[in-house]
Amino acid sequence: MRMKEKYLDLIGIAVSAYSDEHIARYTDEVRKNGVTGHGYPRLCANIGFLLAHGRCPGRKEMFAGMMELCCREMLISRDRTRNAGNDFSVKELVFCLEEIEKSGIYESCTTDHWREILSEIDPYRVYSCIAEKPPKRIGNWAAFSAVSEQARKSAGIGDVSGFIENQVLSQLFSFDENGMYRDPHEPMVYDFVTRLQLALCLDCGYDGAGKAELEEFFEKSAVPTLLMQSVCGEIPYGGRSNQFLHNETFYAALCEFYASRYFRAGRQELAGMFRSAARLAVESLERWLCVRPIHHIKNRFPPDSKIGCEGYGYFDKYMVTMGSWACMAYRLADDRIPEVPCPAEKGGYVWQSSEHFHKLFLCAGGYTVQADTAADPHYDSCGIGRIHKAGAPAPLCLSVPFPTEPSYTVGMDNPAPFAISCGVIRDGEQHFASRTGTVYTITEQHGDDSHAYTRMRCTLTCGETADLSCRVSADGVILTASAEGRAAVELPVFVTDGERETEITTSETSVAAAYRGWQVIYDTDGVLTDTGVLFGNRNGRYRRFTAEGDSCVTVTVRIVPDETGE
Repeated sequence: MRMKEKYLDLIGIAVSAYSDEHIARYTDEVRKNGVTGHGYPRLCANIGFLLAHGRCPGRKEMFAGMMELCCREMLISRDRTRNAGNDFSVKELVFCLEEIEKSGIYESCTTDHWREILSEIDPYRVYSCIAEKPPKRIGNWAAFSAVSEQARKSAGIGDVSGFIENQVLSQLFSFDENGMYRDPHEPMVYDFVTRLQLALCLDCGYDGAGKAELEEFFEKSAVPTLLMQSVCGEIPYGGRSNQFLHNETFYAALCEFYASRYFRAGRQELAGMFRSAARLAVESLERWLCVRPIHHIKNRFPPDSKIGCEGYGYFDKYMVTMGSWACMAYRLADDRIPEVPCPAEKGGYVWQSSEHFHKLFLCAGGYTVQADTAADPHYDSCGIGRIHKAGAPAPLCLSVPFPTEPSYTVGMDNPAPFAISCGVIRDGEQHFASRTGTVYTITEQHGDDSHAYTRMRCTLTCGETADLSCRVSADGVILTASAEGRAAVELPVFVTDGERETEITTSETSVAAAYRGWQVIYDTDGVLTDTGVLFGNRNGRYRRFTAEGDSCVTVTVRIVPDETGE
């Protein structure tokens, strides 16, 4: 499959969200206030990337003005407060310039002028995050500025190797035993996106003291990277910056890096799996990108509501970031590599992360289940926070859980933490494992070609223990809660994505929600109760149901095409 064309399409869609009037307003803001983030330089670079490949020719003059402004801002920032946008976006401008030069659409005097300006960057004065000497552990910003400088070095625009070396070495303190990157609180986004920056360093020729250790981390993280992808093509939930459209383009870019790496090493099967995973990630975006107006977050609430977004996750910054990572994917992709079905397509496995990330993944029969055994309460809740079915809308059952004090905008109050979890009913009072402070212990897990299974145990806040088992197969996801006395499972039923409401039907032992041609069905052998309580997450609104029974209760979750034709 020609993935390079798909990446250009994604860049084009991202840029299409910005009208000429929008860009003119944005440019005026930058002229007045400077580049205060990385949105504007990335938008500039995306437009340039498209121009270099024969797309959006009407913006050639506009791009020239934007590029001049961005390049000069890098120098102006030497004489005032460091510019936070520089750490993240210099590499985009360099990669864009290289594409522009190859295309020949501007005279060499123009591109040489931009090259000369970028060559004057002093990293110690331009970037915000400077690692100490000798290097100590520092956050992911150092990886971004490292690749920006390695990109300049690779392009012959500058060579500050000492800076690059210190920045890279500062990142080597942050990897776990699976080669995953540990940013504070271990958010899944910043594992993948930071590894991508370091991958780009290697792709741009980094050959310093940290290279061997980096190579070892990439080897360790290769298979886990595949096992964490859902059957819907999404990266795992967990922590900040999740559920933005750019999540899947940086995942695709990282997969392209691994694919090319293993292709060159003669490991054709593994290379082909990464190519399939990249394609699956890109396909996951198609459902979100086919609706207008374009949103940058995976819901359909009005963009100005900021539902699902952290304060830093505004449209102008994160919409174009989807295109920016697609530029990286284009750069890394090798269309000669034939696809091989990836783990999300084959299934039949259980995988558990290190204790630092505390995530569990089950995949079989076209279903993915993800659980968090010790969730960050500002973003997630303990228990099963995701059940996906291949081909179905990802939020239909659940993509992310519900925190009570989210560090992102929900637009409503969640009365309690909530995930698919087990609990007990004692003296008429409910005690569920999703509540803050409750953690799970994995007591059993196994999988084969036809199924994946796990059993988790928790001690509830009331002092009692409860077990939750989960069996995943082509027949659906079977959840069984067991405890002394009255056992229970709590369930989310999708209500709205912010634009369209689901059609919910119930009976004594079943509830179903129909949405965009699919429906999720919960069947139980216990007593089903509609609590009537609404919860909000990044994707929309859900209604909480419970199923309970004496000492044991089972719920079967199936996601199937909606035969009513809704």
